[in-house]
Amino acid sequence: MIRMLLISLLLCMSVIISCKKSTEDYKAKGPEYFPLRVGAERQYIYDSIHYSRLLNNTRSFRFWIKEFVKDSFIDQTGNLTYRFEQFISKDSGKSYIFYDLYTAAVTSSGVQRVEENRRNTVMSFPVRNLKLWYPYDFWNDSFSTYIKYQYTAVDQPFDNGYISNPESVFIKQQYDSSFIFLRESREVYGKNQGMLYRKKKDIDFQDLQKPDGYELTWQLIRYFP
Repeated sequence: MIRMLLISLLLCMSVIISCKKSTEDYKAKGPEYFPLRVGAERQYIYDSIHYSRLLNNTRSFRFWIKEFVKDSFIDQTGNLTYRFEQFISKDSGKSYIFYDLYTAAVTSSGVQRVEENRRNTVMSFPVRNLKLWYPYDFWNDSFSTYIKYQYTAVDQPFDNGYISNPESVFIKQQYDSSFIFLRESREVYGKNQGMLYRKKKDIDFQDLQKPDGYELTWQLIRYFP
């Protein structure tokens, strides 16, 4: 009888320890995919394709973008926030001019990005496969329930042709795509590296011979932590 009680007790302790470890691992997934440090630098190749029904043509452009984490501060919500500055080159990286500015903060619920005074959640914590969230809940308008983000794969290998990462998170951003309109965006974040890849499409196929819209692709080529 005593032996059976000891065995039962050991089994219960094993289950509790296992559940605790699983919970801790579950909660830990998140910040490591969006590392932040003042002084960090990322370099991207930025490709864009523009389809014009009016001009009946397709134009392609390639740019180089450098992104710097310039400084940090406490924002109005009390979060430690980092300021990013981006510079763009149109001559294969020979010279750069200022391109864009945004801020980002890693909170307990996810990664919040503020651009043009509008806040959205680009990653939701904890990270888990098939998790769905509404990135624009902060907007408090009809647009906040119009776009949904979802993790489609977690801790899977990814190679964008320049940089590879064995533990990457894949995000799909679905809009109102149909047979006539294609509106979607996909992003990949690598563990301890940040965003490795982004592709956004917004194309009107009402005239299959003359599509109208654009495709944008970002690919990380260098990363200095």
